[in-house]
Amino acid sequence: MKALHLCHKAAGMLLAVLLFSAFPFFSRAGAFTEGGCDGDCMKCHALSEQEASGILKKTNLAGAKIMGIRLSPVKSLWEISLENRGQRGILYIDFSKRFIVSGPLIEVASGADKTKESYEKIRKRVDLSRISLENALVMGDRNAPRKVIVFTDPD
Repeated sequence: MKALHLCHKAAGMLLAVLLFSAFPFFSRAGAFTEGGCDGDCMKCHALSEQEASGILKKTNLAGAKIMGIRLSPVKSLWEISLENRGQRGILYIDFSKRFIVSGPLIEVASGADKTKESYEKIRKRVDLSRISLENALVMGDRNAPRKVIVFTDPD
């Protein structure tokens, strides 16, 4: 009985070795190529603004305005920058267009928050040097290193 059990074990191991040794042959023919999309995901995958809007309409982000779509730092995810009710944000849609992922993408090697880096690029910033202070009512030192600018509408 023990000899039979060992033969089954050996046959199972032999089958596993054969399957793993044949994997490189089969992987060349399908989606498991080394480069995956020949290294350029945009050749095989696309996500239009219209498609992304359609996906978001199925969620509580139906009114969100898409500001940009690009490949994320993680292969197989699209990075979507959007504005919803005056708030800007980042979320991810997978290549199958079946899943939305929200939250930070952290690069393990560096510890960098890739989502935060992308968010900083889309965050609203005002270039204060472009605001003319010529007709402004200045309180305090006109050349102070920090300024507070208050806008009012007298009408």
